[in-house]
Amino acid sequence: MQQFNDQVNNPKISYSLREITEILVKESKLHEGLFNLVIEFQVGVGAVGPTSDALLPGAMVGVSKIGLIASDKLGPNTVDAAKLTSARKPRKKKESQEV
Repeated sequence: MQQFNDQVNNPKISYSLREITEILVKESKLHEGLFNLVIEFQVGVGAVGPTSDALLPGAMVGVSKIGLIASDKLGPNTVDAAKLTSARKPRKKKESQEV
């Protein structure tokens, strides 16, 4: 029962690489051009181990930045900003009805 409660209280929300690219294009207010997702990594090296007597050479990798880069050709995760923004339908203004 605890596992079910954990899933309800902490739902998993995940996005594909393409979905993240679309979100960034929208949030960046880009209206034309092709864009790909860029993920910048930071690597650290050093002695790693469970105790100071059992250290081994090791590396740690972390994500330091996520962004967009312009592209000149379509790929599997490339987003066309023009198609993405044209897919949104403009809102119609409500006409005031006088009685």
